[in-house]
Amino acid sequence: MNLPSEKRSAARPWIILLGLLLLLRLFSLATMPLTDHTEARYAEIARLMVSLGDWISPHITPSEVFWAKPPLSTWGQALSIEVFGVSEWAARLPAVGWSVLSLAALAWMLSASLSRVQVWASLAILSLSPLFFISAGAVMTDATLGACVMLVQAAWWRVLQSEGQARLQAARILGFGMALALLTKGPAAAVLALLPILMHAGWRGHWALVWTVLRMPSVWLICLGLSLPWYIVAELKTPGFLQYFVLGEHVMRFLQPGWKGDRYGFAHAQPLGIIWAFTAVAALPAVLLLLTRLPLLRLRQGKGAVLAQLRSSGGVELACYALCIALAPLLLFSMARNLIFTYAMTALPGLAILAVMVLPAKSWARAPAWGLAGVLGLVYTWAFFIKLPEVGRQHSDLPLIQAYQAACPAQDCRLTYQAKPPYSAFFYTAGRLYEGMPGQPGAAAYLVVQVPKKSSRPSAALACNKEQCLLRDDGVAGSTR
Repeated sequence: MNLPSEKRSAARPWIILLGLLLLLRLFSLATMPLTDHTEARYAEIARLMVSLGDWISPHITPSEVFWAKPPLSTWGQALSIEVFGVSEWAARLPAVGWSVLSLAALAWMLSASLSRVQVWASLAILSLSPLFFISAGAVMTDATLGACVMLVQAAWWRVLQSEGQARLQAARILGFGMALALLTKGPAAAVLALLPILMHAGWRGHWALVWTVLRMPSVWLICLGLSLPWYIVAELKTPGFLQYFVLGEHVMRFLQPGWKGDRYGFAHAQPLGIIWAFTAVAALPAVLLLLTRLPLLRLRQGKGAVLAQLRSSGGVELACYALCIALAPLLLFSMARNLIFTYAMTALPGLAILAVMVLPAKSWARAPAWGLAGVLGLVYTWAFFIKLPEVGRQHSDLPLIQAYQAACPAQDCRLTYQAKPPYSAFFYTAGRLYEGMPGQPGAAAYLVVQVPKKSSRPSAALACNKEQCLLRDDGVAGSTR
């Protein structure tokens, strides 16, 4: 379809802004070291996958498998490390790709329902959501999860909007997205992907279509054919995986406060309902717009103004589905106690859609709209190139390893840790710390010591972060590595 030139030009500022945000995230990948514990842990798991050559079972140490999550996200990170070498940039690069897939899925979903400028504005608002922007360049599973869930939910909308062969194709894409979701976070991902669909079907009376999709053999073949083999092979290779992963990670983690069965860290005990506050921050631009625009509509135009606006901007059906996408994770996690900020990830697209729909389409073509979005982009530029790199160095052992390498260029000096090294230490020493770094006879020795919070740093320290300092070891006893 040939769009009038004015419609194409109206969307151009949003396209440019989105392109600049993508470049910003790409260039920022190497500005900050891998931080403990999350980023450094997943990067080290990916590095070990390449080092050990085990592409079936992720490992958290050379001798311990990582049962907490399926490997799709790790596969991407490990493949990037295999191609580009061991670095922060390589470990973070796949998150950019998954985030682009999220945006592409959202654009596919909205292309037949919203105007061109609204579609691009939706993509920009999603990209400017703090959690989305952070995850788009972080070594975590959240960008992967967000992309897979978005692909499933976009495919369902296309199933609703199409007929015949187009509907079958959309349903098969839904099955493909479900397979990816199961390989990213297992049953939890399936619930996050399908709950909004079931909520919407129940609300708007689409059960017959749900049943139609469920009876399509090709959808099941794609979904289970791509995901189930890994689960079978993983259980055969490391017996006990399914019991821990299904019961522990999907039941006990959410229902038991301070769950003690976590093999790889600690449970994040939180107050009930904290997911609502997390989501408000995670989707800040969209949430602020909704909180200001909705009361103004009601105040200025009276009863029924919100519904009228939604009808004229994409339709009530789309608004209902977007609301289900936004509410599903909030309702799901409201009674859960062990949560982290990133659990709000799958609510972001729904909030971005609603934020665009509550304003007339012509509003998104005006300079104030994309101008304000551009200002937020400048804030992110300052944060990721100036502020956060220094903060990151306080939460990573990279400064300590760099100081050790500068003091011992031959890398033949002893390096020991007074306490257990964090994941970033293993990553930045390429795993040498697992077997210890005893050094050569006669070479200098260095010791990483813990420093109490708010205490002064040792004057002889070669480098420090928030919790530890590197010292020349003059016979101080005590180390674990």
